[in-house]
Amino acid sequence: MSDPIDGQAPEAASPSPETTPSGGRRWNRVISGVVTAALALVLGFGLVVQIRSTEEADELTGATEADLVRILDELDTREEQLRQRLAEREQAVEELSGGRTQSGSALAEAQRRAEAIGILTGTLPAQGPGLRLVVQDPDGAVTPAVLLDAIQELRGAGAEAIEIDGIRVVTSSYVDGTPGELTIDGQELRSPYEILAIGPPTDLEVALNVSGGVVADVARTGGSATVTQSDALSIDSVVSDG
Repeated sequence: MSDPIDGQAPEAASPSPETTPSGGRRWNRVISGVVTAALALVLGFGLVVQIRSTEEADELTGATEADLVRILDELDTREEQLRQRLAEREQAVEELSGGRTQSGSALAEAQRRAEAIGILTGTLPAQGPGLRLVVQDPDGAVTPAVLLDAIQELRGAGAEAIEIDGIRVVTSSYVDGTPGELTIDGQELRSPYEILAIGPPTDLEVALNVSGGVVADVARTGGSATVTQSDALSIDSVVSDG
């Protein structure tokens, strides 16, 4: 290390812009500021709002109080507009959600009604609680009227679906023939006649066992009728919808 000349300390070298810490760097002009604000997420919809300031920093520095008030008013107005847009989107989301719910409920109700109609018209199979009626006719004495009464009593007690010997009974069905040679919708039946009915089991049984009802009518012909309730019956036979 060299000694000072003439007893004077050497002058400190001026720092260069390249070696000066970043906090002390000098710039010839001020770069425009960028302000980014407002990220809102409403029910799955993202709303990204950016506000950019393009004014030079030196212009803001020299702005009057009136200018600053005007700028603040503009920002307040912009904020209110953004809030209004958010509210509109919230309402739109609610309306869409409500519309989907209503559409889904309407579709489910339409499907339920279509299924009910299909069961009543016999174009769809049916499952549920009900009963089994077995009519024994050893003497071939059961008349078409007895079977017809059985069908009508079951329908009146709330039967949704009826099947006799594997043949689906619908509103247009008819019982014909002679005792011992019964037919339904032109198809031959053979004793013992098995009748399945889906509906409220207790109500159906009561309807068949009333005084002077179907069970009594079968007994008067020399036959017998056995009623068995069930929690789960299946009627798989269907009629053509054509």
